[in-house]
Amino acid sequence: MAMGPTQASPLSVGVTVMPEWFQSEGVDAVLDRLQALGANALVTSPYLLEIAPTGEGAREPPPDGDAGIVRPLDRDLWGHREAWVRTAPSLVHDLPRYRGLRYQPSPPGDLTMAQPDLIDRVVAGAHDRGMTVYLQVMAASPPGYRVQFSGAVDEDQCRGPDGLLHPQRVDRNASLASPHVQAYGAALLAELAERYPGVHGLRIDWPEYPPYDLRSALFDFSLHGQQALRQQGVEPLAYGRLVMAHLASWQSVAQAAAPQGAQAVRAALREAGWDAFFGAHGEGQPLWASKRASVAALLRAYRAALDAVPGPRRSLQPQVFPSPWSQWSGFAWDALADTSDAVGVKLYTMHWPMTARYWARDLVGPAPGPALDAVTAAMADFLGCCDEASPSGAQQHYPTPDQPHPVGAQAQRSKLQQAQALAGAVPVIAYAHSYGPLADVQARFALAVQASQQPGASARVWINRYGYLSGAKLAALGAVVRGAVVQAARQ
Repeated sequence: MAMGPTQASPLSVGVTVMPEWFQSEGVDAVLDRLQALGANALVTSPYLLEIAPTGEGAREPPPDGDAGIVRPLDRDLWGHREAWVRTAPSLVHDLPRYRGLRYQPSPPGDLTMAQPDLIDRVVAGAHDRGMTVYLQVMAASPPGYRVQFSGAVDEDQCRGPDGLLHPQRVDRNASLASPHVQAYGAALLAELAERYPGVHGLRIDWPEYPPYDLRSALFDFSLHGQQALRQQGVEPLAYGRLVMAHLASWQSVAQAAAPQGAQAVRAALREAGWDAFFGAHGEGQPLWASKRASVAALLRAYRAALDAVPGPRRSLQPQVFPSPWSQWSGFAWDALADTSDAVGVKLYTMHWPMTARYWARDLVGPAPGPALDAVTAAMADFLGCCDEASPSGAQQHYPTPDQPHPVGAQAQRSKLQQAQALAGAVPVIAYAHSYGPLADVQARFALAVQASQQPGASARVWINRYGYLSGAKLAALGAVVRGAVVQAARQ
């Protein structure tokens, strides 16, 4: 039973709720919890899900490159806190839209036919409560319904400067330079906008090359990426050899400096040209520029596809890594004004120490010990994960459910400020993550809310993932929302 429309608020709060939670707990029950929290927006995805036998399908929650295996859900999903799952699309696709395209949407399954109106019921129930609904799809991972699922063919796979694939990577994005990936994504967005007219807009996840590790940061030397590099005035094979020579040099100096500690590693890498390469004008610049050009083309293709759909303008909102990662992921900040209505910046802070460790692993190898910890600390400093100048490398790892995330409060604020400076007039929305111990989740969410209410900020914040919102967390975050609304009313 709907609780009545949510009252207008000076703060917009949204929650990411994947469709399995509506299936498992019921549409009204989930919406009532969101409304009690103070949410006035939600995002879900166009698929349906069921529990699968162990080893079939994919793991829920996602493994995050095996680091996230430590993180069970905080809510029961059909009685499970972690499970193997399989999916089916929430709709029967209009296949003529995809005629002639390399990528095709998934065929309907038994779930599709059994629950053809789930998303429609979510949209209707949310509207009854005055809540705005978005759909989220993957930007460059056909068929695009859900993270960690990809049907990209070999030609469209991302490759490193050595021309090789990277099977151990965290994400499954295809090359964003591929016209086949762009064409499929554009067709999918247009179909979803027409099929679900009550949806306000589309959120696209990872419209970039996610730099979870150093090898992934050095994508894209794929067939299509090479063409983008040529447009930057470099010969891809020769440039790839140059990048590989830099990588070998960095690995050598990091290994040599690691016994002297993190500061020695930072100094040695800086002397070896690390900071210059990753800067705006160093020898990495053609790579960063080529990726930005590919992402800009993708964003423009998606905007054009949505603009061709009859009816009101559909909002397009990419969600991306914060700085400095987005400098190397290829996200096209300069294309936002022409394409996007807002941009989400992920404060997924369990990933920050993991990323520092993965970058270090690519420099000195995966063997645990003081050397890896020293280089991890150097990477955490370089990536701006912490407030202190010399973070503890041993603490920089994917946190377990009861560990506060080892990141800095000022680091989070700074990354949001940097994002708004890059986005210009396009609103930046802070995405806080609900994984972690209650007090830490509440503190990080409160920080995101406070940052969103600063002069010039968007007054919008999202909470990612409903599956980590226990009853206690829902109550605690609801208190933050109510306090922020009261504070805003006094100003």
